Amino acid sequence: MAPLRPRGKQSQVIYLPPTGHSVVLGTAGTGKTVMAMLRARYLSDPSTRGYGRVLLVTYNNALVAYIKHQQGSEFSRVQVETYSRFARGYLHSRGLMPRWGGITEGPHQRSLVEQALAAIAKQYPPSRFFERDIDFFQDEIAWISGMGISDLSSYLKMDRIGRGTGLTDNHRIAVWQIREDYLRRRKQAGYLYDWHDVASTVRQQLAVDDRPRIYKHIVIDEGQDLTPEMIRSLVEAVDPSGSVTFFGDYAQQIYGQGLSWRACNLRITKEERFADNYRNTAAIARLAIEMSKMPHFGGSLEDLVEPVAPTAEGTPPTIVQCRSAAEELQIVRTRAAALSQVNSVAVLARTWADANLAVQGLRGARRLKADLRKWDESPGIFYGPYHSAKGLEFDVVLMPFCGAKNAPHPDVVAAFGRTNAMSREAKLLYVGVTRARSELILTYNAEKDTLTPLLPTTDDLYVVVSP
Repeated sequence: MAPLRPRGKQSQVIYLPPTGHSVVLGTAGTGKTVMAMLRARYLSDPSTRGYGRVLLVTYNNALVAYIKHQQGSEFSRVQVETYSRFARGYLHSRGLMPRWGGITEGPHQRSLVEQALAAIAKQYPPSRFFERDIDFFQDEIAWISGMGISDLSSYLKMDRIGRGTGLTDNHRIAVWQIREDYLRRRKQAGYLYDWHDVASTVRQQLAVDDRPRIYKHIVIDEGQDLTPEMIRSLVEAVDPSGSVTFFGDYAQQIYGQGLSWRACNLRITKEERFADNYRNTAAIARLAIEMSKMPHFGGSLEDLVEPVAPTAEGTPPTIVQCRSAAEELQIVRTRAAALSQVNSVAVLARTWADANLAVQGLRGARRLKADLRKWDESPGIFYGPYHSAKGLEFDVVLMPFCGAKNAPHPDVVAAFGRTNAMSREAKLLYVGVTRARSELILTYNAEKDTLTPLLPTTDDLYVVVSP
Protein backbone atom coordinates (compact mmCIF):
# COMPACT_ATOMS: atom_id res chain seq x y z
CA MET A 1 0.00 0.00 0.00
CA ALA A 2 1.51 3.32 -1.12
CA PRO A 3 2.03 5.94 1.63
CA LEU A 4 -0.39 8.86 1.64
CA ARG A 5 1.02 11.99 0.06
CA PRO A 6 -0.61 15.40 -0.51
CA ARG A 7 -1.21 16.48 -4.10
CA GLY A 8 -1.38 19.96 -5.56
CA LYS A 9 -2.85 22.48 -3.13
CA GLN A 10 -3.75 19.86 -0.53
CA SER A 11 -0.75 20.80 1.63
CA GLN A 12 -2.29 24.24 2.18
CA VAL A 13 -5.06 22.55 4.17
CA ILE A 14 -3.10 19.78 5.84
CA TYR A 15 -0.71 22.25 7.45
CA LEU A 16 -3.15 24.95 8.43
CA PRO A 17 -2.47 26.37 11.93
CA PRO A 18 -3.50 23.98 14.75
CA THR A 19 -5.92 26.47 16.28
CA GLY A 20 -9.40 27.75 15.50
CA HIS A 21 -11.89 26.52 12.89
CA SER A 22 -11.29 25.69 9.23
CA VAL A 23 -13.76 24.76 6.48
CA VAL A 24 -12.67 22.85 3.38
CA LEU A 25 -15.17 22.39 0.55
CA GLY A 26 -14.36 20.16 -2.38
CA THR A 27 -16.13 18.25 -5.09
CA ALA A 28 -16.03 14.46 -5.43
CA GLY A 29 -12.56 13.15 -6.22
CA THR A 30 -10.59 16.06 -4.77
CA GLY A 31 -9.16 13.91 -2.00
CA LYS A 32 -11.08 15.29 0.98
CA THR A 33 -10.78 12.05 2.96
CA VAL A 34 -7.05 11.87 2.23
CA MET A 35 -6.68 15.49 3.35
CA ALA A 36 -8.69 14.75 6.49
CA MET A 37 -6.42 11.79 7.30
CA LEU A 38 -3.22 13.75 6.69
CA ARG A 39 -4.57 16.72 8.63
CA ALA A 40 -5.35 14.42 11.57
CA ARG A 41 -1.88 12.86 11.39
CA TYR A 42 -0.23 16.30 11.34
CA LEU A 43 -2.21 17.53 14.35
CA SER A 44 -1.33 14.39 16.34
CA ASP A 45 2.40 14.53 15.57
CA PRO A 46 4.50 15.52 18.61
CA SER A 47 6.73 17.58 16.32
CA THR A 48 3.75 19.81 15.48
CA ARG A 49 3.43 22.89 17.63
CA GLY A 50 0.11 22.61 19.48
CA TYR A 51 -0.24 18.88 18.78
CA GLY A 52 -2.59 16.73 20.81
CA ARG A 53 -5.05 13.88 20.73
CA VAL A 54 -7.17 13.91 17.57
CA LEU A 55 -10.67 12.65 16.81
CA LEU A 56 -11.39 12.00 13.13
CA VAL A 57 -15.16 11.75 12.66
CA THR A 58 -16.45 10.26 9.43
CA TYR A 59 -19.69 9.13 7.85
CA ASN A 60 -20.11 5.38 8.35
CA ASN A 61 -18.30 2.26 9.53
CA ALA A 62 -17.30 1.22 6.02
CA LEU A 63 -15.40 4.49 5.70
CA VAL A 64 -13.97 4.05 9.21
CA ALA A 65 -12.64 0.63 8.18
CA TYR A 66 -11.22 2.10 4.96
CA ILE A 67 -9.45 4.92 6.82
CA LYS A 68 -8.03 2.58 9.45
CA HIS A 69 -6.73 0.34 6.66
CA GLN A 70 -4.94 3.32 5.11
CA GLN A 71 -3.51 4.72 8.34
CA GLY A 72 -0.55 2.71 9.53
CA SER A 73 1.44 3.31 12.70
CA GLU A 74 1.77 7.04 12.11
CA PHE A 75 -1.90 7.43 13.06
CA SER A 76 -1.62 5.80 16.48
CA ARG A 77 -2.68 9.02 18.22
CA VAL A 78 -5.76 9.49 16.00
CA GLN A 79 -9.13 8.09 17.07
CA VAL A 80 -11.36 7.32 14.06
CA GLU A 81 -15.10 7.01 14.75
CA THR A 82 -18.53 7.64 13.35
CA TYR A 83 -20.49 10.40 15.05
CA SER A 84 -22.87 7.86 16.56
CA ARG A 85 -20.01 6.01 18.26
CA PHE A 86 -18.59 9.27 19.60
CA ALA A 87 -21.99 10.32 20.97
CA ARG A 88 -22.68 6.96 22.62
CA GLY A 89 -19.24 6.92 24.21
CA TYR A 90 -19.53 10.44 25.56
CA LEU A 91 -23.02 9.95 26.99
CA HIS A 92 -21.89 6.66 28.53
CA SER A 93 -19.13 8.60 30.30
CA ARG A 94 -21.86 10.81 31.74
CA GLY A 95 -23.96 7.86 32.88
CA LEU A 96 -26.64 8.62 30.30
CA MET A 97 -26.27 5.75 27.84
CA PRO A 98 -27.58 2.34 28.94
CA ARG A 99 -25.77 -0.71 27.65
CA TRP A 100 -28.86 -1.88 25.76
CA GLY A 101 -31.95 -0.11 24.46
CA GLY A 102 -30.79 3.48 24.76
CA ILE A 103 -31.49 4.44 21.15
CA THR A 104 -34.51 3.49 19.06
CA GLU A 105 -34.08 3.07 15.33
CA GLY A 106 -35.37 1.28 12.24
CA PRO A 107 -38.78 -0.42 12.27
CA HIS A 108 -39.32 0.24 15.98
CA GLN A 109 -38.87 3.97 15.61
CA ARG A 110 -41.05 3.98 12.50
CA SER A 111 -43.79 2.17 14.42
CA LEU A 112 -43.69 4.77 17.20
CA VAL A 113 -44.06 7.60 14.67
CA GLU A 114 -46.93 5.76 12.95
CA GLN A 115 -48.73 5.39 16.28
CA ALA A 116 -48.22 9.07 17.08
CA LEU A 117 -49.47 10.11 13.64
CA ALA A 118 -52.62 8.00 13.99
CA ALA A 119 -53.33 9.41 17.46
CA ILE A 120 -52.94 13.08 16.45
CA ALA A 121 -54.82 12.66 13.16
CA LYS A 122 -57.90 11.61 15.16
CA GLN A 123 -57.92 15.05 16.79
CA TYR A 124 -58.35 16.80 13.40
CA PRO A 125 -60.97 16.72 10.67
CA PRO A 126 -60.08 14.34 7.80
CA SER A 127 -57.19 15.81 5.80
CA ARG A 128 -54.89 14.61 3.04
CA PHE A 129 -52.00 16.01 5.08
CA PHE A 130 -52.27 13.10 7.52
CA GLU A 131 -52.35 10.64 4.62
CA ARG A 132 -48.78 11.45 3.60
CA ASP A 133 -46.24 8.66 3.66
CA ILE A 134 -44.78 8.03 7.11
CA ASP A 135 -41.32 8.85 5.71
CA PHE A 136 -42.42 12.48 5.44
CA PHE A 137 -43.22 12.71 9.14
CA GLN A 138 -40.09 10.81 10.15
CA ASP A 139 -38.02 13.17 8.04
CA GLU A 140 -39.63 16.28 9.53
CA ILE A 141 -39.15 15.04 13.10
CA ALA A 142 -35.52 14.25 12.27
CA TRP A 143 -35.04 17.73 10.77
CA ILE A 144 -36.39 19.40 13.91
CA SER A 145 -33.98 17.39 16.04
CA GLY A 146 -31.06 17.92 13.69
CA MET A 147 -31.59 21.66 13.79
CA GLY A 148 -31.75 21.66 17.58
CA ILE A 149 -35.24 23.19 17.69
CA SER A 150 -36.64 22.83 21.19
CA ASP A 151 -39.98 24.68 21.14
CA LEU A 152 -42.93 25.22 18.81
CA SER A 153 -42.44 28.97 18.44
CA SER A 154 -38.92 28.45 17.10
CA TYR A 155 -40.17 25.81 14.69
CA LEU A 156 -42.85 28.15 13.37
CA LYS A 157 -40.30 30.91 12.77
CA MET A 158 -37.64 28.72 11.17
CA ASP A 159 -37.18 28.72 7.39
CA ARG A 160 -37.60 25.09 6.32
CA ILE A 161 -34.52 24.86 4.13
CA GLY A 162 -34.16 21.61 2.25
CA ARG A 163 -37.83 20.93 1.48
CA GLY A 164 -39.22 21.85 -1.90
CA THR A 165 -42.75 22.56 -0.63
CA GLY A 166 -43.23 24.56 2.54
CA LEU A 167 -45.61 23.76 5.39
CA THR A 168 -48.33 26.04 6.68
CA ASP A 169 -48.32 27.06 10.33
CA ASN A 170 -51.24 24.71 10.98
CA HIS A 171 -49.33 21.84 9.43
CA ARG A 172 -46.29 22.66 11.54
CA ILE A 173 -48.42 22.70 14.68
CA ALA A 174 -49.71 19.24 13.78
CA VAL A 175 -46.18 17.98 13.12
CA TRP A 176 -45.07 19.33 16.48
CA GLN A 177 -47.93 17.51 18.20
CA ILE A 178 -46.97 14.29 16.40
CA ARG A 179 -43.37 14.77 17.52
CA GLU A 180 -44.39 15.29 21.15
CA ASP A 181 -46.61 12.21 21.08
CA TYR A 182 -43.78 10.22 19.51
CA LEU A 183 -41.37 11.34 22.26
CA ARG A 184 -43.89 10.36 24.93
CA ARG A 185 -44.35 6.91 23.40
CA ARG A 186 -40.59 6.49 23.02
CA LYS A 187 -40.05 7.27 26.70
CA GLN A 188 -42.79 4.82 27.70
CA ALA A 189 -41.04 2.14 25.64
CA GLY A 190 -37.84 2.73 27.62
CA TYR A 191 -35.78 4.56 24.98
CA LEU A 192 -33.99 7.82 25.74
CA TYR A 193 -32.97 8.85 22.23
CA ASP A 194 -33.06 8.30 18.50
CA TRP A 195 -30.07 8.91 16.26
CA HIS A 196 -31.27 12.41 15.36
CA ASP A 197 -31.78 13.94 18.79
CA VAL A 198 -28.87 12.34 20.64
CA ALA A 199 -26.63 15.28 19.59
CA SER A 200 -28.73 17.76 21.55
CA THR A 201 -28.19 15.74 24.73
CA VAL A 202 -24.46 15.67 24.00
CA ARG A 203 -24.50 19.46 23.78
CA GLN A 204 -26.48 19.81 26.99
CA GLN A 205 -23.98 17.64 28.83
CA LEU A 206 -20.95 19.37 27.37
CA ALA A 207 -22.34 22.68 28.65
CA VAL A 208 -22.17 21.47 32.26
CA ASP A 209 -19.17 19.12 31.94
CA ASP A 210 -16.18 20.73 33.66
CA ARG A 211 -13.83 17.83 32.92
CA PRO A 212 -10.91 18.59 30.58
CA ARG A 213 -11.80 17.90 26.96
CA ILE A 214 -10.42 14.60 25.71
CA TYR A 215 -9.55 15.85 22.23
CA LYS A 216 -7.27 18.75 21.38
CA HIS A 217 -8.33 18.61 17.73
CA ILE A 218 -11.36 17.30 15.83
CA VAL A 219 -11.37 16.64 12.09
CA ILE A 220 -14.76 16.11 10.43
CA ASP A 221 -14.90 14.16 7.16
CA GLU A 222 -18.07 14.06 4.99
CA GLY A 223 -19.39 16.86 7.19
CA GLN A 224 -22.22 17.74 4.81
CA ASP A 225 -24.14 14.69 6.05
CA LEU A 226 -23.96 15.46 9.75
CA THR A 227 -26.80 17.49 11.20
CA PRO A 228 -26.09 21.02 12.44
CA GLU A 229 -26.55 19.81 16.03
CA MET A 230 -23.97 17.07 15.51
CA ILE A 231 -21.42 19.56 14.20
CA ARG A 232 -22.19 22.04 16.98
CA SER A 233 -21.61 19.32 19.55
CA LEU A 234 -18.24 18.46 18.01
CA VAL A 235 -17.25 22.14 18.06
CA GLU A 236 -18.09 22.22 21.75
CA ALA A 237 -16.31 18.93 22.48
CA VAL A 238 -12.87 20.13 21.43
CA ASP A 239 -10.28 21.76 23.69
CA PRO A 240 -10.67 25.56 23.35
CA SER A 241 -6.96 25.86 22.55
CA GLY A 242 -7.22 23.33 19.72
CA SER A 243 -8.89 23.18 16.34
CA VAL A 244 -11.86 21.95 14.32
CA THR A 245 -11.41 21.18 10.61
CA PHE A 246 -14.57 20.55 8.55
CA PHE A 247 -14.37 18.76 5.19
CA GLY A 248 -17.52 18.61 3.07
CA ASP A 249 -19.12 18.56 -0.37
CA TYR A 250 -22.64 19.96 -0.57
CA ALA A 251 -23.11 18.34 -3.99
CA GLN A 252 -23.07 14.98 -2.16
CA GLN A 253 -25.47 15.94 0.60
CA ILE A 254 -28.01 13.13 0.87
CA TYR A 255 -30.05 13.71 4.00
CA GLY A 256 -31.89 16.85 3.03
CA GLN A 257 -30.62 19.26 5.65
CA GLY A 258 -30.02 21.83 2.92
CA LEU A 259 -27.93 23.95 5.26
CA SER A 260 -24.55 25.58 5.06
CA TRP A 261 -21.78 25.03 7.58
CA ARG A 262 -22.53 28.63 8.60
CA ALA A 263 -25.42 27.37 10.75
CA CYS A 264 -23.16 25.06 12.75
CA ASN A 265 -21.24 27.44 15.06
CA LEU A 266 -18.07 27.23 13.00
CA ARG A 267 -16.20 30.53 13.16
CA ILE A 268 -13.94 31.14 10.18
CA THR A 269 -12.92 34.02 7.96
CA LYS A 270 -12.09 32.05 4.81
CA GLU A 271 -13.12 28.81 3.12
CA GLU A 272 -10.64 26.56 1.40
CA ARG A 273 -12.06 25.27 -1.90
CA PHE A 274 -10.92 22.38 -4.07
CA ALA A 275 -12.16 21.53 -7.56
CA ASP A 276 -9.36 19.42 -9.07
CA ASN A 277 -10.58 15.85 -9.47
CA TYR A 278 -7.88 13.27 -8.68
CA ARG A 279 -10.15 10.20 -8.71
CA ASN A 280 -12.29 10.01 -11.82
CA THR A 281 -11.27 10.02 -15.45
CA ALA A 282 -12.24 13.10 -17.43
CA ALA A 283 -15.07 11.17 -19.09
CA ILE A 284 -16.65 10.22 -15.75
CA ALA A 285 -16.00 13.68 -14.29
CA ARG A 286 -17.82 15.32 -17.24
CA LEU A 287 -20.92 13.29 -16.45
CA ALA A 288 -20.75 14.31 -12.78
CA ILE A 289 -20.30 17.96 -13.74
CA GLU A 290 -23.34 17.88 -16.02
CA MET A 291 -25.39 16.14 -13.31
CA SER A 292 -24.54 18.89 -10.82
CA LYS A 293 -25.69 21.55 -13.31
CA MET A 294 -29.16 20.06 -13.84
CA PRO A 295 -32.02 22.23 -12.49
CA HIS A 296 -33.36 19.58 -10.12
CA PHE A 297 -29.96 19.03 -8.46
CA GLY A 298 -30.57 21.85 -6.00
CA GLY A 299 -28.29 22.66 -3.09
CA SER A 300 -26.75 25.68 -1.46
CA LEU A 301 -25.24 27.41 -4.47
CA GLU A 302 -22.78 29.39 -2.39
CA ASP A 303 -21.33 26.14 -1.04
CA LEU A 304 -21.34 24.06 -4.23
CA VAL A 305 -17.89 23.69 -5.80
CA GLU A 306 -17.98 23.07 -9.53
CA PRO A 307 -15.73 20.12 -10.40
CA VAL A 308 -12.74 20.49 -12.70
CA ALA A 309 -12.22 17.46 -14.92
CA PRO A 310 -8.89 15.61 -14.66
CA THR A 311 -6.56 15.25 -17.61
CA ALA A 312 -6.74 11.45 -17.94
CA GLU A 313 -9.49 10.99 -20.52
CA GLY A 314 -10.66 7.38 -20.08
CA THR A 315 -13.61 5.73 -21.76
CA PRO A 316 -17.07 7.32 -21.55
CA PRO A 317 -19.60 5.82 -19.15
CA THR A 318 -21.61 3.02 -20.73
CA ILE A 319 -25.41 2.85 -20.68
CA VAL A 320 -26.71 -0.65 -21.36
CA GLN A 321 -30.27 -0.78 -22.70
CA CYS A 322 -31.46 -4.23 -21.65
CA ARG A 323 -34.35 -6.12 -23.20
CA SER A 324 -35.68 -7.60 -19.96
CA ALA A 325 -35.18 -7.60 -16.21
CA ALA A 326 -33.54 -11.02 -16.44
CA GLU A 327 -31.10 -9.84 -19.09
CA GLU A 328 -30.18 -6.79 -16.98
CA LEU A 329 -29.33 -8.96 -13.98
CA GLN A 330 -27.34 -11.36 -16.13
CA ILE A 331 -25.28 -8.53 -17.63
CA VAL A 332 -24.55 -6.91 -14.26
CA ARG A 333 -23.49 -10.20 -12.70
CA THR A 334 -21.41 -11.33 -15.69
CA ARG A 335 -19.56 -8.01 -16.00
CA ALA A 336 -18.98 -7.76 -12.25
CA ALA A 337 -17.53 -11.27 -12.12
CA ALA A 338 -15.24 -10.71 -15.10
CA LEU A 339 -13.98 -7.25 -14.12
CA SER A 340 -13.40 -8.20 -10.49
CA GLN A 341 -10.60 -10.59 -11.42
CA VAL A 342 -8.15 -7.67 -11.57
CA ASN A 343 -10.19 -4.68 -10.34
CA SER A 344 -12.09 -3.48 -7.32
CA VAL A 345 -15.71 -3.50 -8.52
CA ALA A 346 -18.70 -1.94 -6.77
CA VAL A 347 -22.28 -2.85 -7.63
CA LEU A 348 -24.30 0.08 -6.29
CA ALA A 349 -28.09 0.41 -6.32
CA ARG A 350 -30.73 2.62 -4.75
CA THR A 351 -31.73 0.20 -1.96
CA TRP A 352 -30.27 -2.77 -0.14
CA ALA A 353 -32.93 -4.98 -1.70
CA ASP A 354 -31.85 -3.94 -5.22
CA ALA A 355 -28.16 -4.33 -4.38
CA ASN A 356 -28.72 -7.79 -2.92
CA LEU A 357 -30.69 -8.83 -6.01
CA ALA A 358 -28.03 -7.53 -8.38
CA VAL A 359 -25.22 -9.63 -6.86
CA GLN A 360 -27.26 -12.74 -6.07
CA GLY A 361 -25.17 -15.79 -6.89
CA LEU A 362 -21.85 -13.92 -7.08
CA ARG A 363 -19.47 -15.73 -4.74
CA GLY A 364 -17.28 -13.65 -2.45
CA ALA A 365 -19.17 -10.38 -2.95
CA ARG A 366 -18.42 -8.09 0.02
CA ARG A 367 -21.25 -6.18 1.62
CA LEU A 368 -20.65 -2.49 2.40
CA LYS A 369 -22.42 -2.99 5.70
CA ALA A 370 -22.82 -0.53 8.54
CA ASP A 371 -20.82 -2.67 10.97
CA LEU A 372 -17.87 -3.29 8.64
CA ARG A 373 -14.76 -3.51 10.79
CA LYS A 374 -11.99 -4.44 8.34
CA TRP A 375 -11.26 -3.18 4.84
CA ASP A 376 -10.01 -5.51 2.09
CA GLU A 377 -8.40 -3.70 -0.86
CA SER A 378 -7.74 -6.81 -2.99
CA PRO A 379 -9.61 -7.15 -6.31
CA GLY A 380 -13.19 -8.30 -5.91
CA ILE A 381 -16.81 -7.25 -5.75
CA PHE A 382 -18.33 -4.86 -3.20
CA TYR A 383 -22.03 -4.05 -3.10
CA GLY A 384 -24.57 -1.88 -1.34
CA PRO A 385 -26.84 1.15 -1.76
CA TYR A 386 -25.34 4.40 -2.99
CA HIS A 387 -25.03 5.95 0.46
CA SER A 388 -22.99 3.00 1.78
CA ALA A 389 -20.17 3.89 -0.64
CA LYS A 390 -19.76 7.53 0.37
CA GLY A 391 -16.12 8.50 0.71
CA LEU A 392 -14.96 5.28 -0.99
CA GLU A 393 -13.66 4.64 -4.51
CA PHE A 394 -13.46 1.65 -6.82
CA ASP A 395 -11.84 0.90 -10.17
CA VAL A 396 -15.21 -0.01 -11.69
CA VAL A 397 -18.77 0.86 -10.66
CA LEU A 398 -21.88 -0.88 -12.02
CA MET A 399 -25.21 0.81 -11.34
CA PRO A 400 -28.25 -1.31 -12.25
CA PHE A 401 -31.92 -0.27 -12.35
CA CYS A 402 -31.31 3.27 -13.63
CA GLY A 403 -34.74 3.54 -15.26
CA ALA A 404 -37.26 6.32 -14.72
CA LYS A 405 -39.60 4.03 -12.76
CA ASN A 406 -36.92 3.43 -10.14
CA ALA A 407 -35.07 6.76 -10.08
CA PRO A 408 -36.32 8.87 -8.43
CA HIS A 409 -37.49 6.12 -6.12
CA PRO A 410 -41.31 5.98 -6.02
CA ASP A 411 -41.39 5.81 -2.21
CA VAL A 412 -39.43 9.06 -1.98
CA VAL A 413 -41.76 10.73 -4.51
CA ALA A 414 -44.76 9.59 -2.48
CA ALA A 415 -43.28 10.95 0.74
CA PHE A 416 -41.85 14.28 -0.39
CA GLY A 417 -43.34 15.14 -3.78
CA ARG A 418 -41.58 14.91 -7.12
CA THR A 419 -39.64 18.20 -6.91
CA ASN A 420 -38.03 17.43 -3.58
CA ALA A 421 -37.54 13.77 -4.50
CA MET A 422 -35.71 14.70 -7.68
CA SER A 423 -33.22 16.80 -5.72
CA ARG A 424 -32.65 14.16 -3.04
CA GLU A 425 -32.31 11.27 -5.47
CA ALA A 426 -30.03 13.22 -7.83
CA LYS A 427 -27.47 13.64 -5.06
CA LEU A 428 -27.61 9.93 -4.26
CA LEU A 429 -27.07 9.04 -7.91
CA TYR A 430 -24.18 11.52 -8.01
CA VAL A 431 -22.55 9.70 -5.09
CA GLY A 432 -22.73 6.42 -7.01
CA VAL A 433 -21.39 7.86 -10.27
CA THR A 434 -18.41 9.57 -8.62
CA ARG A 435 -17.20 6.40 -6.86
CA ALA A 436 -15.80 5.10 -10.19
CA ARG A 437 -12.13 5.68 -10.88
CA SER A 438 -11.89 4.40 -14.45
CA GLU A 439 -15.05 2.62 -15.65
CA LEU A 440 -18.76 3.28 -15.08
CA ILE A 441 -21.58 1.05 -16.37
CA LEU A 442 -25.25 1.98 -15.93
CA THR A 443 -28.08 -0.37 -16.89
CA TYR A 444 -31.86 -0.28 -17.19
CA ASN A 445 -34.67 -2.35 -18.67
CA ALA A 446 -35.34 -0.48 -21.91
CA GLU A 447 -38.17 -2.88 -22.80
CA LYS A 448 -40.31 -1.60 -19.89
CA ASP A 449 -38.78 1.76 -19.03
CA THR A 450 -36.85 4.84 -20.11
CA LEU A 451 -33.58 6.20 -18.73
CA THR A 452 -33.91 8.09 -15.46
CA PRO A 453 -34.46 11.86 -15.81
CA LEU A 454 -31.85 12.33 -13.08
CA LEU A 455 -29.15 11.82 -15.71
CA PRO A 456 -28.34 14.34 -18.45
CA THR A 457 -29.26 13.34 -21.98
CA THR A 458 -26.25 14.80 -23.78
CA ASP A 459 -25.22 12.16 -26.31
CA ASP A 460 -21.45 12.60 -26.08
CA LEU A 461 -21.40 11.79 -22.34
CA TYR A 462 -22.07 8.08 -22.87
CA VAL A 463 -21.65 5.06 -25.04
CA VAL A 464 -25.10 3.52 -25.40
CA VAL A 465 -25.22 -0.19 -26.17
CA SER A 466 -27.95 -2.81 -26.60
CA PRO A 467 -26.96 -6.45 -25.98
